[in-house]
Amino acid sequence: MAGSTSSEPPTNPTYERELPDGTIYRVVPPEVGVPVIRRWLEHDWPMTAQQALALRDELGWTPSPRKETLVTTNLGSGRPKDASITIIRNKLDSIHVWLSSFAPIDFDSITTALTQSMYEQYVHVFTDMYGNGVQKLNKDVQSTTWTLHSGASIRIDTIGSVISFGVNSPMANYAAAAEAELLEWEAADDGE
Repeated sequence: MAGSTSSEPPTNPTYERELPDGTIYRVVPPEVGVPVIRRWLEHDWPMTAQQALALRDELGWTPSPRKETLVTTNLGSGRPKDASITIIRNKLDSIHVWLSSFAPIDFDSITTALTQSMYEQYVHVFTDMYGNGVQKLNKDVQSTTWTLHSGASIRIDTIGSVISFGVNSPMANYAAAAEAELLEWEAADDGE
């Protein structure tokens, strides 16, 4: 899609910006992204590799010819290979999906306000569904995480002009919590 000077429709100012170099910067709006995120997040757990790949196919996502877990979605981020699915021991561990195209850092002044607005909209929608999430600001990365009763979690992240989401399985969250507990225990042991 070019700008309004082409025969194609003009960019949608709600979730697109035409950049000075003529490319289109695009963010996947919540009305498109949230239903897809919920399909992954609210699936019965554990999710087998076969179930994860079947859901990928149901969603109309295209696997890479070289690696079936590296995927191009149809969400409209404008990026090829905008999702990765991690499978460990024949179970879905996590999925990560980019919800925006990339733009050169020189264009952050044009793209960041749109990205931040979409991030806030995603946070609002998920807060309405799942209650308050855990918000973190680490250097330039802003994120909000919700953990469901199933133990699965969703995290929305943004940094500059990039926004993405990750869904972790209950087992991935359990392993991360166990690792954090071990590191805390080792740090306390070293302090004695």
